[in-house]
Amino acid sequence: MKILVSAANFCREPLPVYPLGMGVIAAVLSAAGHDVRQFDPLPCGENDYPARAAELCRDFTPDLVCVSIRNLDVADSQSANQALFQAVCAVIATWRRLCAAPIILGGSGFTMNPEAVMKHSGADYGIAGEGESAILELVAAIAASRPPVRGTIIRKPAAALSGARYSRQIAAYYDDQTHIMPLQTKRGCPFHCVYCTYPSLEGRTLRLRPLDEVLDDISYLKMTYPDAMLYFTDSVFNDPSRHYQDILRGMLERDLTMPWTGFITPFGVNGDDLDLMAASGLICADLGMDGTTDATLAGLGKHFTFQEARTCCEQLLTRKVSVHANAMFGGPGETWDTVREGIANLLALAPVYTIIFSGIRLLSGAPIIATARREGLIADDWDDTQPLYYYAPGIDADTLHQQLLAAFKDSPYCVYPPSSRSNDYRTLHKYGFAKLKKLELSQQRRRS
Repeated sequence: MKILVSAANFCREPLPVYPLGMGVIAAVLSAAGHDVRQFDPLPCGENDYPARAAELCRDFTPDLVCVSIRNLDVADSQSANQALFQAVCAVIATWRRLCAAPIILGGSGFTMNPEAVMKHSGADYGIAGEGESAILELVAAIAASRPPVRGTIIRKPAAALSGARYSRQIAAYYDDQTHIMPLQTKRGCPFHCVYCTYPSLEGRTLRLRPLDEVLDDISYLKMTYPDAMLYFTDSVFNDPSRHYQDILRGMLERDLTMPWTGFITPFGVNGDDLDLMAASGLICADLGMDGTTDATLAGLGKHFTFQEARTCCEQLLTRKVSVHANAMFGGPGETWDTVREGIANLLALAPVYTIIFSGIRLLSGAPIIATARREGLIADDWDDTQPLYYYAPGIDADTLHQQLLAAFKDSPYCVYPPSSRSNDYRTLHKYGFAKLKKLELSQQRRRS
């Protein structure tokens, strides 16, 4: 069959992100013998992509259209609106207008609440969760003229995890804009953070891609995008099983060291772990701190203290690794006392850059949903297509916002609200974070 696989993501906060999930589905369908084209509307722009889409439909005439939905809105309560979801629905409507092919939805944004997204979008079929096995089953049924009932949503664990088929044309845009290329090495998350949807999306059991396949992907990205920084998109890169060490040692053994980053947890990390990360190319740690005090860390379901997070930051900085941390105020266990303590803790972390959020975006599948329902914060008719944020009892969102603005307005390292410095962040990555870091380190060596 001729199958068009399209992204539907216009989120640029803080950076535009290569549609990795779309690439995975493209790889699986191509391996099964289908004629596959990939299309990403974001590089074209919201106003101009329909014309490009029309041209593609005329030239390719797809039998099926698969639309990958990455996210429905942003995590930042200060930027919350329904514009991203409306843009997603517009992409689906564009494909519906341009061709008569059935439309299949999938992706993490779809999986949060697939029934609601299907209802609002008017698509034909959906795949919730992993797509490798489900898409082959669904496409085979359609090809054999045995399609399921319209509106069917398929849930089927992947028999094997696939890497992505990177589109050079699409990747060239992201390489130019951000110098970041994503790669997934495993799925699943063993942790129990109350706000997180990774376990509901991927399960709690870690499932690994074959090591040689991962290293081959790294080799391809290093060769094809020599100025790029590799982003490991695993829910947590340094998981407790330490599988990641095999990848990093393989990078060293195969001369595949390159600048990389990923989601790093302070939990259980030691100096040897950090030495291996730095030796293989870790240039910036995306630290999953999230809480700002011991009380709020416990409320979020974290298994480390703030001092352990602080020590991890210090050890990374000692190894010339930059640190970007995320922090949320207003979650379970938050009081005005912990707000004041948390502000002081973040200011003292400098030169760690901390991206600060007010409130916690509520998403189906996250454990905090049950807490929010018990506290009467969720209306009966709410679904994930409408942004909604959790604040602990006694924490007023407007008052918290004003306190955070006042506390961090003069800090060069604490970023609040998250969008306040997005232009600077995008400019930095447009030039190339790895380039700037290399220049900084060379200057430090000359001074020493």
